[in-house]
Amino acid sequence: MNDDPPVAERVQVVPLGFEYERLRRPIFEWKADKVVAVAYDDSRAAVPYLDRLVAELAANERIELERRECDIFDLYDTLGTVAAAIDDHEGDDVYVNLSGGSKITAIAGMIACMATGATPIYARPDYGPAAERVPSEPLHDAVERVFSLPTYPIESPSATHVAFLRFIDEREREVGAEGDATETDATADADAADARGRYRGASKKELVEFARAERFRFVAESSAETEKGLYRLLDRHVVDPLESKGYVDVAKVGRRKYLSLTEAGRNTLRAYRHLA
Repeated sequence: MNDDPPVAERVQVVPLGFEYERLRRPIFEWKADKVVAVAYDDSRAAVPYLDRLVAELAANERIELERRECDIFDLYDTLGTVAAAIDDHEGDDVYVNLSGGSKITAIAGMIACMATGATPIYARPDYGPAAERVPSEPLHDAVERVFSLPTYPIESPSATHVAFLRFIDEREREVGAEGDATETDATADADAADARGRYRGASKKELVEFARAERFRFVAESSAETEKGLYRLLDRHVVDPLESKGYVDVAKVGRRKYLSLTEAGRNTLRAYRHLA
């Protein structure tokens, strides 16, 4: 009896819009094991290139093809269809291609990914080095109707956390510009010198000094006076939350700990820098 856990399949949920290569390439480049093709349920006209794509997938012996339908111009119908497709493949690695369908489809697909933990993917179009592939005419010349869309709350980082992300980013840039040379000051801590030469980031000591200089609320309203107390405050209010959310990596080098931004941390800083 084989007690090994089942191997997760790579599943791509692909709403079919007026695209071809932006839908096809991710399927084969990311080696999808199964494709859930979501077609427009009210389409009365044949779309040859979409029919060609579906036929190619159906003929591929390695890829399992599943077909579903919904109104790709209705937020809730699309959201429900995509979310159901994700839930039906619980335990697999599910990706949702937001490149096709309508703008409504992309919004619904992103909400579904945020609600379920699936991975949204996007295939950026290539307009050519001289932008020769940019359409010479608008893609649409008529509007059926205009309507509002619902909004959903997303927890944004606090201004304090963004300020620390920015500080860490600035320290990484400064150290990167300095190169990998270690400190030469004879009074410098040997471990810090070695760490600075091998690790780009902000030390917890630097973060404590930053917190003290900027008088963040968690420092200003605290009665902690010792260095140990300040370090505990920093861990509780900054380091632990940022690390738990995957925004920073913490590495111990010598006697010191250094924080560096993860990709998620950099993207969060890019999106919320204005809060700091």
